[in-house]
Amino acid sequence: MNAPAVAATDEQPRPRDDTRLTDALKGIIGRLEVDASKRVGSRSEVEQRWLDDLRQLRGKYDDKTFTDLKDAKKSTLFINKTLPKVNACEARLSDMLFPTDDKNWGIQPTPVPELTQAARDAAGRAEKLVADANEAMSAKNPEQAKAIATEAQGFAEMAQKLRGQMDEAKKRSDAMQSEIEDQLVECNYASECRDVIQDACKVGTGIMKGPIGSNDRVRRAWKPTQQQDGSTLHQLEMASDPRPANQRVDYWAFFPESDCRSMRDCGSTFERHMWSEKELRALGRQPGFDKDAIRRLLRGGPTGALPTYLQQIRAITGENFTGSDKRFVGWEYRGPLTAQEMRDLCDCMGEADQARKYEEVDPLDEIDAVIWFCNGELLKWGIGHLDSAESIYSVYNLEKDDSSPWGFGIPYMMRDSQRAMSGAWRMMMDNAGLSCRPQIEIDRSVIDPADNQYELVSGKIWLRKAEAPIGKVGITTHNIESHQGELEGIIALCNQFIDDETSITVLAQGEQGSHTTQTAQGMALLMNAVNVVFRRFVKNFDDDLTTPVIRRLYDWNMQFSKKEHIKGDFKVDARGTSVLLVQQIQSQNLMVLANLTSHPVLGILLEAAPILRKLAQSMMIKADEVVKTDEKIKQMVDQMAQQQEPEDPRFTTMLKIQNSKDNTALQLGQMERDTAMMSLAEHRNMKIEDIQASLARERIRADSSERKLATEVAVEARMGAAGGSGGFISNPNKGKGKGKAKGNGKAANGSGGAIP
Repeated sequence: MNAPAVAATDEQPRPRDDTRLTDALKGIIGRLEVDASKRVGSRSEVEQRWLDDLRQLRGKYDDKTFTDLKDAKKSTLFINKTLPKVNACEARLSDMLFPTDDKNWGIQPTPVPELTQAARDAAGRAEKLVADANEAMSAKNPEQAKAIATEAQGFAEMAQKLRGQMDEAKKRSDAMQSEIEDQLVECNYASECRDVIQDACKVGTGIMKGPIGSNDRVRRAWKPTQQQDGSTLHQLEMASDPRPANQRVDYWAFFPESDCRSMRDCGSTFERHMWSEKELRALGRQPGFDKDAIRRLLRGGPTGALPTYLQQIRAITGENFTGSDKRFVGWEYRGPLTAQEMRDLCDCMGEADQARKYEEVDPLDEIDAVIWFCNGELLKWGIGHLDSAESIYSVYNLEKDDSSPWGFGIPYMMRDSQRAMSGAWRMMMDNAGLSCRPQIEIDRSVIDPADNQYELVSGKIWLRKAEAPIGKVGITTHNIESHQGELEGIIALCNQFIDDETSITVLAQGEQGSHTTQTAQGMALLMNAVNVVFRRFVKNFDDDLTTPVIRRLYDWNMQFSKKEHIKGDFKVDARGTSVLLVQQIQSQNLMVLANLTSHPVLGILLEAAPILRKLAQSMMIKADEVVKTDEKIKQMVDQMAQQQEPEDPRFTTMLKIQNSKDNTALQLGQMERDTAMMSLAEHRNMKIEDIQASLARERIRADSSERKLATEVAVEARMGAAGGSGGFISNPNKGKGKGKAKGNGKAANGSGGAIP
């Protein structure tokens, strides 16, 4: 008699139906393969546009156009204006977004503005209550004053607490910023972004992927192993890399949903991988991949053919590929799965406990999975590692397309003008070939060549026929008219159209052209006007790539990092347009501030070292290499202070005050003297040379009087300092504490007297 069936519970494992699970797994992989094939087919027009962009970038005609031109014996020359424009745009954006010794992003604590205002309000309230308490005490109402003082103390403590919260939030945000900056340096983020910018300039679309967590990245480590004979053997091990990273994704290998308009409304993505046998074996050594499935693939050999676009790209670059055109074509899927599919995957991988979590799933919950598969084999799968459920792909468009996530690059913008320019250039060459030599007309009834060859060569002999009429010409030349001037005008017009269509003029390419400016300020203003268009490109980069990438890294650190001191409520500050685009103007302003450091009044309010560091930074120079550090500056100041002879502070203060008064009096006297001299000149009709000579003599007398006055003041000050300490200036002929200061008409009597 058979035993009764036992219902599957949390304590009792359910019976495993391997046949059903195998069929379910094949169904999941088959559905994903069909979806990937549809997305590849629906993007054929976009890929054809990319091929046209790359041909234009390399100065190549498509096969049909080139064949037609050759068959018609026409010129096949190409004026490549596309490559300089793309290089100029790429270099300009890379220079703006990734300058020397700076970054185009930052981390700021979100509650700081609110906390700042709350702290100010609390402090202001406390000050007002203190004033009210003083008024109450003046009115002899101590009870009311005590109550008001207690309330004021509460507001003061609140303001102090808020300031402490602000300091803590700023400290944590700085720590988070340093952590993210270190992670970006480790994965060479700037280099990856420059590749993304290059893709966007060429075809309009650049793609960044990240953060790739420990399940997706591996690092090589050599582990020492002690042998029996006492020697040490180092073995290479592939371990998960705990640090998050970002990397550029080939736009040919990235397939979002076909009907999405941007990555914001894209629910799933496919990334295509084409592995050789060596690469597939290396994949099998990475953690998380099914080694048995990879072995089955290697035994069967590569069956996938290389995409046709690779052959076309090689034809554009002139590469003659003779290797194998077979690869293991694998896919990386990131997107939602149904609860039943998640249960089947868990059961197939022997994770029964994980499968029970998907027994009852709320329809509002989205299950994001990561699945690697190739030729029907499941290589690796897992759950999306970010709790935010945000896609790890960011797409940057140079010029956006409202109907799809694929943007437009520089070649597409200038396509028609480039074709017109190349057409005019070909016509000019064809016309030059025809017009440089005349067309020859030979009348066979009049002459015959002596060598029976109708060719024009030097010293050729022609025989005139006896029956030819007298005076009839046997050879006639016809000149073809040259149209070089008209065609040059078309080329110049196309060149202007290209500048207008791409908004990248000769100024952006480093040439001044016809915009001749004589001053540095005028050139800076002109460059700032050129940057208006690039400001839009950089703003798109900030919104579509910098902000989401840094935000995902912030989410990753908040979720996985074990460093509690970096965690807090922060926001990403993308600074590409606000800081980096105005380097020329910033450099000009910093030069003005640097000159103000020597100003007698404003100079004491400025910090010279930070200004010089910012100035070097705006000039794309590392500040640490040209400006001394704060420690070295402090040491230098201390050494100078030790070398100088100490002076009496009373004497220094008095002398500064006296010199200020004397300088003011001298300036007023000079103004009165100049006015009197001009009036004298008008009355006496004096010449300008006589006035200038008189002014020179007066200046000499004034300088002599000033030096005499300064000497007297200094002598008296020294004598006063030596004679007593009752005042800043003492009279040696009087007693202590009494003295008289010459030059101001007032006496300072008594102990502690001072100059008013």
